[in-house]
Amino acid sequence: MKREVTAVGPASHMVLCGAHTSVTCRSGGGTLSVEYRVLGPLEVLVDGVAVPVPAGRCRVLLATLLLRPNRFVPTRELVERLWDGDPPTPDRARKTMQMIVTRLRRALGPANCVQTSRGGYRAELNPSALDLTRFRALVSSGDFAAAVGLWRGPMLSDVQSDPLHQHDVAPVTEEWLLALERRIGADLDAGRAADLVAELRGLVVAHPFREVFWGQLMLALAQSGQQAQALAAYQDVRALLADELGVDPGSELRAVHQQVLSGSVRVRGPIPRQLPTAVPRFVGRASELGGLSDLVRGEDLVIAAITGTAGVGKTTLAVHWARGVADRFPDGQLYVNLRGFDQHRDPMAPGDALSRFLGALGIAPDRIPPDLEAQAALYRSLVADRRMLVLLDNARDAEHVRPLLPGPSACLVLITSRDRLTGLVVNEGMQQLALDVLSPAEAYALLVSRLGAERVGVADELIKWCGGLPLALAIVAARAAQSPKLPLSALVAELADERTRLDTLDTGDAATSVRAVFQWSYQQLSAAAARMFRLIGVHPGPDITVPAATSLAGVSADEARECVRELVRANLLVEHVPGRFACHDLLRVYAADRVAAEETAEARAAAMERTFDHYLHTLIAIHATHQASHRPLPNEPLMTPGTCPEVFEDLSAVHGWFRAEQNVLRAVIAHSEAQNFDRHTWQLAWIAFDLIDRFGPWRDWLWVLSSAELAAARIGEHQHAAKMMFFGAVVCSRLGGFEESKSRFEAASRAYAELGDVPGQVRCQSGIAWTLVLLDRPHESLEVAEAALELQRRDVSANAARIGMALHQVVEGLLAVGDYQKALERCAALEALGTARENAYDRGHDFMTKGAILVKLGEFGKAVTALTSAIGLFERAGSWADIVNVQRWLGEAHQGVGDIGEARRWWIEALATYEHHQHPFADKVRAKLAALPEN
Repeated sequence: MKREVTAVGPASHMVLCGAHTSVTCRSGGGTLSVEYRVLGPLEVLVDGVAVPVPAGRCRVLLATLLLRPNRFVPTRELVERLWDGDPPTPDRARKTMQMIVTRLRRALGPANCVQTSRGGYRAELNPSALDLTRFRALVSSGDFAAAVGLWRGPMLSDVQSDPLHQHDVAPVTEEWLLALERRIGADLDAGRAADLVAELRGLVVAHPFREVFWGQLMLALAQSGQQAQALAAYQDVRALLADELGVDPGSELRAVHQQVLSGSVRVRGPIPRQLPTAVPRFVGRASELGGLSDLVRGEDLVIAAITGTAGVGKTTLAVHWARGVADRFPDGQLYVNLRGFDQHRDPMAPGDALSRFLGALGIAPDRIPPDLEAQAALYRSLVADRRMLVLLDNARDAEHVRPLLPGPSACLVLITSRDRLTGLVVNEGMQQLALDVLSPAEAYALLVSRLGAERVGVADELIKWCGGLPLALAIVAARAAQSPKLPLSALVAELADERTRLDTLDTGDAATSVRAVFQWSYQQLSAAAARMFRLIGVHPGPDITVPAATSLAGVSADEARECVRELVRANLLVEHVPGRFACHDLLRVYAADRVAAEETAEARAAAMERTFDHYLHTLIAIHATHQASHRPLPNEPLMTPGTCPEVFEDLSAVHGWFRAEQNVLRAVIAHSEAQNFDRHTWQLAWIAFDLIDRFGPWRDWLWVLSSAELAAARIGEHQHAAKMMFFGAVVCSRLGGFEESKSRFEAASRAYAELGDVPGQVRCQSGIAWTLVLLDRPHESLEVAEAALELQRRDVSANAARIGMALHQVVEGLLAVGDYQKALERCAALEALGTARENAYDRGHDFMTKGAILVKLGEFGKAVTALTSAIGLFERAGSWADIVNVQRWLGEAHQGVGDIGEARRWWIEALATYEHHQHPFADKVRAKLAALPEN
């Protein structure tokens, strides 16, 4: 159809078009939406389709006119842009210009906006059709986020004209940068510092001399608790400006530096975004969603709960609604599954949930208080001035969640529970939404959303046998979707068989049984997938990976992967995070029923043993390959046939695995203890110790050592039980419980004495001496250390390595009491032991102690050499505490030799670590940095 354009650009034909506005042209076939874009590559869109704009001078001409919308542009100025300042003769330029305009108009067609004026041209268009004018309008209204969002830069990158970019593009780019600065400033004010750091790091690279971005980067780092990195950023820009421009930072940037250095920048902490992914194709619940939305209208603390029976969709509704209103809670969203009605695991303790919340709010694990009351108080303090959404999923009762409630604040707490939580209604004014099963219309809509209207002719019967439970309906729909030729009447007939139903669930107004839903779905699985599903009933959870499933079933990795995929397709497993699979608690109950009914006791025990061996031998391989201080298990256990442990290429991969598997590892150890697999219980704790010490929050693991100690004792492994007591003492010290640590070291020492194990006694005595230093009792520490050394020397079986261990603690004692010269002499005795202390961890401590002594003696150059050796060794084999101690001493040593730059560098690194762990030494290091001269 031939189109006849009756208007191109007059204001009377402009309409709103989606998220932006564009000009509309009437034609014989209707209206055309036209949009012009210059904030990026040059684009002209007609009905959303790009119009090819000829390259070369046509693009230069159009870009020049669009940058001056509805303004007359003289021909001489256009000539300057089109010929880069070297035009032909005036007559030739005029004729060529006319040809360019004709070609451009022909190419634009209905989108032509080029109008001829006497002595020049103009782009005649409605301002709303051009992204540049919309950008300026948004900036004027203060909506900097929307304005910056229009930028597709770099601007007009496909238009070749140096004068255009120099005289026209550069000022607009500056407008964008100013708007970007103001948008980032607003985000900083709104507490989004942690989300801005990555963006600002990119901006200071792209615009290295723009001091505003550097200042905003420093503020973002400081507000997110990274003060050391903020100070390091200032040193970077100061050096850059000096080297490249020969100038110092401006007054505003220096003022930001002083704010950070003085600690006056408020640490806002990270903004957690913990809400799970919402279920796709959510239907119904309109009145419930409306009721929930009414809760967020005020600014005061609101506590609400969604209650109802299992499988009724409480979590699905809560997550769907919460994600929809997340933007109303700019300080973040916290989420925890409290496991109040989990059939295989105890409910999550409030202290464990608080530890997770505190960690998400930026509190390092070793700075989380040990008792519940102190944890709750710290949590209330952190959220007191924030507007956050807290979703407490699957609470058991009122007491389960009461410690997790914020104090007076602008937060909203949403709880899901099968319990009615009456105590919270009475005492905390909680609002309650009792969720019933889906109405027939909602259940029908759910089935239609999954299967299409043409397949749900028997929906009433299907809904009846599923009891209106969303979970049951989703599983039925998944099965039906997999078999498009299977009539739903056949599924209804199967569901109607009462002999195969799940235990009755109370929906509030009638008893509705849905065992048939699970039984029926299970029976449709392949034999291999069905076996995998029921074996999940013996896995401790809370989730499982394909490698773990491989060992659980004793099959190949490919077979396990295919089984897991089939279970996901059938909605019997959900990939709740990439690579990790979980199932609803009712399905886990059903899996346990199936494994008990269909697998022999021997088969169940073998599956459990393969599971325990999977994690044990994965840890053994990690320890042997990636731990510099390898401490093998005594009499390394054989691996159960069918077990397939995981192998990792580097320590980074190990770290990722351990972080992801921490909850599972704790559940595995608890399950092995409950099932009387005592060997696995103590061996798993033994071999995991170094990884936990390096990467894990010990507060969540301390109970494991106690369980391992008892398990080892039960099977007569008393020496290993004593070792677990020793480990527990170390952990208490890591957590700051020095008196408790000392008591545990003493108990372990007595246990070793009863066993006649002198090396074990000496190790514990050295631990006692260590804690005495931490308790500021240095002279007692030295006495204990010297007695331990004498005890070791009297032992006829003592070797140089054992003597060196005891001797090192004596050196630490001498350093603590200030006898530096004697400490240095004892260091020489340590060095004389040679290869007896070739372990990287031991040598690292020897070099660090010697370096510290040399600093105290004023021999700073020698101290730098020793400490540099120490940090290299600790990066291979030490913990964060070892590394930061060396960094602190290196700062002292470099300051002593007059190298202020190096001192500053080491102290900034140490400060970053101390701040991350909320360590009190952070203030000391910060004071040292503040006292350093600027240059």
